[in-house]
Amino acid sequence: MSDTPENGSIETTVETEYIDLDGDGTIDAVRETTTHLVDVDGDGTIDIVQQTTVTGVDIDGDGEFSDDEITAEGALSVREDLLEEG
Repeated sequence: MSDTPENGSIETTVETEYIDLDGDGTIDAVRETTTHLVDVDGDGTIDIVQQTTVTGVDIDGDGEFSDDEITAEGALSVREDLLEEG
């Protein structure tokens, strides 16, 4: 029998920032950052951190975000002892 708890936990936060650069009441840029803190083995220590940031900038000023105005960046950190060697 294992002495490791069977259930881990995931904590997710989403932070969204809306920016009106020129004060006209129309959103010119938006940034949304989603962060997942994962406790795989349930010991209370965060084992994995995953963060994704999506940014949209209304370059052409039409009030909408088209595909070419949106970028996504991600980062993943995993506790070293959870990675398999080989």
